[in-house]
This record gives sequence, structure tokens and C-alpha cells, in this order.
Amino acid sequence: MQTTLQGIDLSVAILMDDLVSAKEIASALRQNQILAHHYQSLDEFWVASNIQIPDLVIVDVTKMSQGSIQFRAHPQVIDGSLSYAFYSKDSTKILLQSTFGLNPMAYIHNDASLSAQVMSLVRRRSLELKTKLSMKEMEQRIQRLQTRSQRLISDRSSAEEFRAHFEFVKNFSAEIEDESARQDFTASLLSKLEKWEAIDGYGVYELNQSGTKLVSPEASKKKYHPFPALWLGQTNTNGIEGFAQEMASQVANDLFELEPVSLRIHAGSKHPDMILFISFREERMMNFPWDIFESALSSSLRRLKLHQQLPQYSSQFLPMWEALDSMDKMNRAGSEADMRIVCLSLIPLTEVAKKRTQNKFYWSSFFNDFFLQLSGRLQKSTKLSLFGPWHVMFFIPRENVEMETQMLQQFIRQFSFWKFFEDNSQILSENMLPVLKLIPASSAHYFRIFEKEFEDMAQESESKRLMTATRVENRKLSL
Repeated sequence: MQTTLQGIDLSVAILMDDLVSAKEIASALRQNQILAHHYQSLDEFWVASNIQIPDLVIVDVTKMSQGSIQFRAHPQVIDGSLSYAFYSKDSTKILLQSTFGLNPMAYIHNDASLSAQVMSLVRRRSLELKTKLSMKEMEQRIQRLQTRSQRLISDRSSAEEFRAHFEFVKNFSAEIEDESARQDFTASLLSKLEKWEAIDGYGVYELNQSGTKLVSPEASKKKYHPFPALWLGQTNTNGIEGFAQEMASQVANDLFELEPVSLRIHAGSKHPDMILFISFREERMMNFPWDIFESALSSSLRRLKLHQQLPQYSSQFLPMWEALDSMDKMNRAGSEADMRIVCLSLIPLTEVAKKRTQNKFYWSSFFNDFFLQLSGRLQKSTKLSLFGPWHVMFFIPRENVEMETQMLQQFIRQFSFWKFFEDNSQILSENMLPVLKLIPASSAHYFRIFEKEFEDMAQESESKRLMTATRVENRKLSL
């Protein structure tokens, strides 16, 4: 049976035949409210202890063996989990030699101090159990603290990882917005993605001008996956609709080795204006906050669109007639003129558009996008004038000519002229890049340049016609 001594539940067993001695020990235990269980035979104790091990066993040395059963062979004696003490009296002291090699807590002897010996033994065992209990509680507390510490470390690690990812997203978006001041959003996005070491590949789908086709930007980059154009069968007037998004995802899943993450980037329409696919192998990228990245890119694109819709230095635009007067004033000033004139000829583009009459060119969208993007890059001191669909004239302060010309050359190389054709796949091989050149300040000289460009084009067209006719004639003769 169990009772409490100094806060410890203590179970005591007495293994002895001598009922008188057993009563004396039991009486000593009862003084401290401990009721012992008495066993007279070793085999009875053996069976009971296999069911429940007592905290302390007081063993009479006369019970060290019973037939073939020996106390020292008990499994809990062998593994040291049983706490026991040996009892003897004058007539049985000789049997103490049978305990040699064992490790009892104590030896008690039947004399006048038996009660004191028993209680000393019980207190010692109680203290030992209390110490073990304290150690166990301490170990459990340490385990809880370690678990909590590991959780805190894990939480902090996750928080640090998220913070690092968030900083990356914030900087990534800010740099795209900054670069979009020098090139369009898509080109800026592709340039940044190409430098992102953690990803293996990426691709983009956008709507063409008519909203009837998904197109992939032209780009020659190592990680970039150009997608085939997809005819949608119906016009998407408010962004890329759900069925078109599914078509895009099927193409991307087929082209990427690993299934990519898809990001739907909105610029203000109900549906996304762009779908970005990103493929990666690094396991840590599984925890990347793609939803936040998607929102950040969408916010950047919306801010860019809003900025482009704001009035952009309207005082920079000169009517054509004022531009012609300015040319003549600069001509009269000669070398003293503080401006230089750079002409951007759009004739290569207009010629392609003129030849491709079945492939609609969206003039309004082109000029809107062209001037919205360009006006954000020009110096405020630069003036410009549109001479029909053929030329854009830039009046640039002399000290800014080199810097502004380099900007214009880069802008022309990066601007996606092909996007404004209904079917861009038909014109990819065409040379439609506008030509930039410095011209003398004179309206008369400009008109001569204008006329010569058209004469050259007419001659080139006639030359091509004659070459075609000659080839046809040669075929006829050969037949």
C-alpha cells in the first residue's frame, strides 16, 4: 500500500517468514502512516513485483532463495531498479554472506534500535525518491524550455526569412519602377528576373492590342522562355480572362521542366494584364511569399500606368509650324545657337505598317504609349515636335546633346514596336526600327531630307519590283 511521507508516495514491501519481526517493522512504519505489504514466500513476492515494483523492500536474509528461485536472480535486482534492504537477527547473521555481491540500500538488525533503523531507511529512500522526482521535473522543465527555445528559434528564423524575402520583394519592385522610367515595365521586369539567381526560368504572357491573342515579349535572355502566341477565339476586353489564363498555364507547364509558379499581375483591369511564370529548384523558394510578390508587382505596374496618365510636361511639345520657325531662327543664329536638332525617322515603321494592310497597326495605342514613355525620360529642357507619322524632331540644349541622344538610342532599341501589330508573328523579321540622326537647323534643309527619304524609298520599292519581275521572267525563259 502507499501513503505519503514528506510529500512522497512510498510503497514498502516486507519479505519474511518471522511474523513477530514483520510486525515490529510494520509497527515502526505505521508510526509515519506507512502501511507495508507483507509477503511470506519469495515466489509470491516475485509474482507481485512483476505487476508493480515497490519503492522499498525489506528482505529477511532467510528469504534469499526458495527452491530453485533466488532473490538475486530477480530481473529488477539484476537491472538495479529494485531498492531493497536486508534484515537479520542474531540467529540469522550467518546468512548475511548470501547477500555478498548485491547492492542493498542498507542492512538492518533486530535490536532495540530497529524502529529507528527502519525509519532512517524510509527517510533515506523517501529523500532519494524526492530527489529523483525533482530531477525528473527539472528534466521535464528543461525539455519544455528547450522545446520552447527551439520553437522561438524556429519562429525567429521564419520571421527573419520572411523579413529577408519581404525586403527582397520591396527592393525588387522599387528597382523595376525606377528602371521603368528608362524602359517599359515588361522589359524592366525581364531584366530583373534574369539577374535573380534563385530561379531557373521565367516567361510572360500579355494580351495583344486587340485583346484576341496572348503574346510573349521578344527577349534574348538565358533564363527566359519565349511562349508561342495563342489565339483566344474571342476578345478579352478587361484583361486576360479565366479561360485564357488556363490556356497560358497549360503551355507553361508543358514548356518548363518543373511546374512553375504563376503570378497574375493586374494594372487596374478586372482580370490580370500579365501572367508571369517562374520556375525554381531551390527548396527554400517554396517558402517565398509569392502572393506578396504578385501584389507588389501589380502595385508597381498600376503606379506606372497612373504616372503615365498624368500630364507630362505639355510645354515640351511644339506644334509643327512653331518647330519650323525655331529651325530657321537657329539657322540665323548659326554657331551661336544654344540648341541642336535630332530627327527621329519613323518611316521604317510606317513602311512596314503600310505593306501589312491585312495586319492592323494600332496607331493611337502606339503614339500614346510611345510619347507617354518617352516624355518621362526626356530632360525638361528638351522640346519635341511631331511631323505627321513620319518624324519626331527633338530640340536639345547643346550641353545635353550627347546624353539625350544616348537615351533616345537606348529607348528606341528597347521599345516594343512589334506589340502594336495585331499579329506580331508576321512582322518579326521586318526591319522597322526608327532611325535617329542629327540634322542642320533649317526648315528648307529638313524638307529636302524629308523628300529624299521618300525618293529613296520609292527607288528601293521600284528596285525590288524590277528584281521580282526579272526573277519571274527568268523562270519563264528557263521553262
